[in-house]
Amino acid sequence: MTDEGDLPASQHEAVRGVDFSTRSTKASLFVHVALMATASRDGLTIFDGGMGHLIKQKELKLASLDGQQCDKYFLVGAYANVEQPLVVEALHAEFIKSGATVITTNSFAATPWALNSIGKEADLELLLQAAANVAQQAATKANRPVQVAGCLPPLKDSYQTVDLGTAELMQPTYMHMAATLEPLVDLFLCETLSSTAETMAAASAASMSGKPFWVSWSLEDSEHALLRSGESLQDAVKLVQDLPGLQAVLLNCCAPQAITAATPKLRGWAPPHVQVGASANGFKTTTTEWLGGGTTPGMIISDGDYGADDIITPEAYARHAKQWRQLGATIIGGCCAIGPDHIKHLSSVIK
Repeated sequence: MTDEGDLPASQHEAVRGVDFSTRSTKASLFVHVALMATASRDGLTIFDGGMGHLIKQKELKLASLDGQQCDKYFLVGAYANVEQPLVVEALHAEFIKSGATVITTNSFAATPWALNSIGKEADLELLLQAAANVAQQAATKANRPVQVAGCLPPLKDSYQTVDLGTAELMQPTYMHMAATLEPLVDLFLCETLSSTAETMAAASAASMSGKPFWVSWSLEDSEHALLRSGESLQDAVKLVQDLPGLQAVLLNCCAPQAITAATPKLRGWAPPHVQVGASANGFKTTTTEWLGGGTTPGMIISDGDYGADDIITPEAYARHAKQWRQLGATIIGGCCAIGPDHIKHLSSVIK
């Protein structure tokens, strides 16, 4: 492992360059109170699963995309918030009914880079606001308190670790996205981060918003607790651990076993007041395999854990979730292909 002094100097400067004094006293107090409440909570927070897979199953055809049923960056999901808001709201409601007390804005695909690919970069604010409004509608109608997390996703392809630019170059885009979402969300979820540069850019933008935020990393599918860039998870934690507003560090969008191997390490590396969370992928084929890599022996799962569709069963996913809970995770949800049935089962089993 490298120590903090071995991290790129530019990323330390990205932290030092953040001017936290511009926040209002009210916002700073809100973050402080939220952190204190979280630090003293002994319970478990359940959040939602993967919206994208559910929306794909709807096979929506949207006028905004000229009737395309699917596209490379799955912008159907983002535009569904505008053209089919009741469909998206119903999916949020399913996760809430299944036990989720935190839902995420359906805006993972809404990035300037993806929108530019179809000549619609100007729609960014519209899509982010629509996603947040739909999620808030679902949360407001719930029969218990539900928080909305504003998604701050990878700015380019998921799992991309080269040609991203520096943290300083990415940060203005994340700041613009965070500023658009901030009035409409309760917290931020910086998710599926695959490099330390991406981590610093997204997390510092979330921190400057004045809202509590979670940082979640996608790991290579192995037992080694490495980001998909090959950088160490420990170094990524060091980059964000002192940012004001950090409420939780999580692992997502990787095999359940990779999360199981890394969770006790993450708990040990994270500050005591910061919660640890997990949300694995549900596909039998790991992301590392899908990207063209091999699978380490520890990532192989029994065929009995998967259905005919090669998606993990709710029962098998709940067994993994119980392990994460025992290893120190206090925030648990799901990522790709993890639906309301998975969340309902793990919620009933773990709680």
